[in-house]
Amino acid sequence: TILSLLAVGALVATMGMNAYSGMLSVVTAVDSFRPVATGSRARVGTIIGLAAVWLVIGVAIANALSVVNNSLIVMLYLLAPWTAINLVDFYFVRHGKYAITDLFTPTGIYGRWGRNGVVTYLVGIVIELPFMYIPGWYESWGAVKLQYVDISWVLGLVVSGGLYWALTRSLNLAAEAPAIDASN
Repeated sequence: TILSLLAVGALVATMGMNAYSGMLSVVTAVDSFRPVATGSRARVGTIIGLAAVWLVIGVAIANALSVVNNSLIVMLYLLAPWTAINLVDFYFVRHGKYAITDLFTPTGIYGRWGRNGVVTYLVGIVIELPFMYIPGWYESWGAVKLQYVDISWVLGLVVSGGLYWALTRSLNLAAEAPAIDASN
C-alpha cells in the first residue's frame, strides 16, 4: 500500500512536470512568431488545450503502445541533430561563453534564427531519412538493407555535429566578446 501511494505521488509529480514542460514548449514556439502575453491565464489555457488534444488522441488510438513507441522514435530523429548542434556549439565553438541576454533578443548578436544551426539541422534530418525505421509506418531502403537496424539517429548526430563545427569555423567570436561581457 505504501509503495502504491508513493508511486501515485511520483506519477502525479511527473505528469505535472510533463504538462508544464509541454506548455513551455508550445508558448516558446508561438512566441517565436508573435509575442505571447505571460501570466497564469496563458499557462493554464495552454495546459488545458494540450490536455484536450491528448485526450482526443488517446481515445482515438487503438494501439497506444505502438503509437507511443513510434512517437519516441520520431522524437529521437528530431532531437539527435539538435543535440549535436547544441553540444558542438557549447563545447567546441563557443566554449560555454554566451551573451545570455542576447539569446532572448531577436536583434541581439545571435539574431532571430541562426542560419548555420538551421541549415545543419535540416541536413541532419535529410541524412536520417534514408535509414529511418518506424514500425508499421515508415521503412526506408537503408533500414531494410540493414535488416531493420536503425542507424539514422547516429548519422544525424554525427553529420549534424560535424557539419555545424565546419560551418562555424569562420565565426568571429571576438566580436561577440563585448556582448558576452555585458551579459555577465
